[in-house]
Amino acid sequence: MPAQLLAYHTAVAKGTDVDQPRNLAKSVTVE
Repeated sequence: MPAQLLAYHTAVAKGTDVDQPRNLAKSVTVE
């Protein structure tokens, strides 16, 4: 899901806690 990746990169760019978005993206990748 590009939207998930976009949200992930956005979170990284903002310097926020990447833990949750990262797990979210990981779950999408697993599926």
